[in-house]
Amino acid sequence: MASPIHNNSAGMPSLTVGPMRQRSRRACFPCRQRKRKCDGRLPCLTCTGYGYECRYSDDGDQKGTKRTASDEVVSPQPFHKAQRLPAQTSTRSQVEGAVASPIHHGILDPNKWRYMSSDSAIAFPRVVGLDLQSANPPRLHSFAYNTGLRPEPGCIVNFQLVKLIAWNQVQELIKIYESTIHPIFGFLDMERLYHRCEDHWKGKPQGPGLEALISGIIGLASLFSSLLATDVEMRIVLHAKELLEDPSHSRFPSIEQVGAWILRTIYIRATSRPHVSWLSSCTTMHLVEATGLHREMDQIVLMGDSRQGYLQEQSDIRQRTAMIAHCLNSVISYDYGRSAVCIGPLSFNKIIPRDGDFSLRLYGLVRGLPRDDIRMDPDVRKSELVAALKYLLDAPTGHDFVTITRAELCFCVYRRLRLLDNCLKLEQIEQVITAGTIALPAARRLMASNHPWWNVISTVFQFVCVLLAIDSAESIATVPDAMETLEMITTRLDTHLAKEAASTARLLVCASLEKKKKGISILERVAGVPGVAENASSAEQRWMFDETDWDLFLQPPPATQFLDVDFQLQI
Repeated sequence: MASPIHNNSAGMPSLTVGPMRQRSRRACFPCRQRKRKCDGRLPCLTCTGYGYECRYSDDGDQKGTKRTASDEVVSPQPFHKAQRLPAQTSTRSQVEGAVASPIHHGILDPNKWRYMSSDSAIAFPRVVGLDLQSANPPRLHSFAYNTGLRPEPGCIVNFQLVKLIAWNQVQELIKIYESTIHPIFGFLDMERLYHRCEDHWKGKPQGPGLEALISGIIGLASLFSSLLATDVEMRIVLHAKELLEDPSHSRFPSIEQVGAWILRTIYIRATSRPHVSWLSSCTTMHLVEATGLHREMDQIVLMGDSRQGYLQEQSDIRQRTAMIAHCLNSVISYDYGRSAVCIGPLSFNKIIPRDGDFSLRLYGLVRGLPRDDIRMDPDVRKSELVAALKYLLDAPTGHDFVTITRAELCFCVYRRLRLLDNCLKLEQIEQVITAGTIALPAARRLMASNHPWWNVISTVFQFVCVLLAIDSAESIATVPDAMETLEMITTRLDTHLAKEAASTARLLVCASLEKKKKGISILERVAGVPGVAENASSAEQRWMFDETDWDLFLQPPPATQFLDVDFQLQI
């Protein structure tokens, strides 16, 4: 009698194989077709292991497919399909055709949060073992992945967050996060998170994943409230980075890691450079794939069923996490002009709506973005962009941040349309101006609330650029309001980057004015108008240039006005 196998490291249940194994009185269609042993259950072991659709004859004796617990033998169950696929039509020929080819499921080890496709080299040794009817098939493991000449590095993080910041401060910062960031990026179970953090600070460690997650929350909450000193905030953000990139922790992906990378992406987008933001958002998407969050539960074959119920209960959180990661990567990539990470079709139909949550509104905007493929036929691409512009303007927002994001995406679409056709229709121009005009009061409200979202200033600045590029009577008439908003934001922020943006906007306004005056001067000469107007315009032009703070624009800022975030974060 073969001895049971206990392999906790692989998350496998105990396997017992003995002489009680019986030959089934009948076999299902997939087993008969492939000439494999069938245990007669529904679903049988072979179909469960390979992800086949287990089916029996509709006109035969059904007793063989229904067994009581006492009649069933204990046999290895390497894979557990989380949910059966919808039933096919019942005719014999259709059923046989349906099971002729395997259903391509991904494989997830829920104890290690490792996801891979069913054709993975990592899964293949186990597949071969099952195919050979092995009593003890190999576990899901990266056998012979490299030569093993060097050991893997251990944990190098020794910073203790609980000694740097007290629990009462963490409580306050969690409340700030929940009221400012969570309504827009709602992927966390805040109640469960709060209780776990409380245990973590009261001597019951919850692991590096939770510590990376709460470090990201603390960093963002501090950014939006200035509750912590800047150096303390930066140290905590750096701690999250160290945990996420630590060779010991990062080799085991988890949904907590994905959440921590989402928070890191938001923080970097709000404080650092476009390239770093894009890289962080791409890393987050790759971790979404690594943990299988992008797949429906009925598309996943589980290694063992010990956490099936938990995963089913967490469908809302799983899909919310994948959705927010997708939104961030899509918006950052579309704005920066780089490729977004594509991990296959995404479905978020298990998300449960929440009161005061605008995550689905944000996803509604992202869902309307067309493919960003320059190889497409220009006419097809233009029609998709035109349709996207109308879709975005009609999409509901409900929150100032989402309203500004809508304008930001409209400007992204406009820039692409402008490259395809410099002469846009009046309707499209009006849609772009409308989206930007609606965003201006939203930006002012967020700034008045001291919520330093990145698009509060970036979208307003881009709106000024768009208005000057359109160069119509309506767009020029909107420039004063946009510039006034930009100046107000610059005054409130009082940072080098804000002042640089305002100076650049003024420079572009002056350039537009100079271009128009040159045209007016030519027309005046043609019409024989005296040069008084020209002299007056020259004086006005000199006044405009004298008013521009060129030192502010051209000289590097004082060290006290600019914090080198990249240096502080070591990114």
